[in-house]
Amino acid sequence: VCCHSDHPRERGGEEAVSIRPYYQSDRVTLYHGDCLSVLPTLDAGSVDAVVTDPPYGINTKSDGMGKLNPWADLCNSAMWYAAWIRESRRVAGALWSCLNWRSLVTFQKAACDVGWPIESLLVWHKDWIGPGGTRGLRPSYELVAFWSNGRTIVDRGLSDVQTFKWCGHKPNGHPAEKPVGLMQFCADAVQASVVLDPFTGSGTTGVACVKTGRRFIGIEIDEHYCEIAAKRIQKAEAEVAERLVTA
Repeated sequence: VCCHSDHPRERGGEEAVSIRPYYQSDRVTLYHGDCLSVLPTLDAGSVDAVVTDPPYGINTKSDGMGKLNPWADLCNSAMWYAAWIRESRRVAGALWSCLNWRSLVTFQKAACDVGWPIESLLVWHKDWIGPGGTRGLRPSYELVAFWSNGRTIVDRGLSDVQTFKWCGHKPNGHPAEKPVGLMQFCADAVQASVVLDPFTGSGTTGVACVKTGRRFIGIEIDEHYCEIAAKRIQKAEAEVAERLVTA
């Protein structure tokens, strides 16, 4: 199913395009489109948390190969990060975004440009050592930045280092796929009942929400992964429904 643009509607005195969902069920709405086009159609304060894994940007490959001085590109990337972070702040009570040490500076600049500082950084320990090029240490972690817009970490005993087992094999074909447990942890930490992922990818955040009874809104620009996400979410919904029947 392809998405379609309906007639524009008004929001805050400005014209916004209403996008028809690619997939929809009682608790899930998935859009195929650019998040910068879809996010403005969502009402302010309409979700509890954004939990997402955006593209990490230019020159962030683990082999370290790239431009000698990519600073201008990183600053340009920060403008794009700032655009969706600003929209996330408008619609959500909190934001969790995956990143790595190379993209951290871009996120920091974007956060400063938006005027919404990063509250804390979660270190996701993979319990696995990944590729690290030929000169440096091999990485066993990535980062998840947390912004608070009213919602806070409820359990004050939570550490900023959490382990979720992962490996080089991506079970659903997306090169940057994350474990369901990591995305669930982020939603749990702020007790989010309604979760938005503007970079849905293969649907991991959506699956985490379905399994824990949350409402989910997803946006994915690549129709190939949008279709994969829809099928994964449908499968998770069927599994939950079957458990309820047999319980």
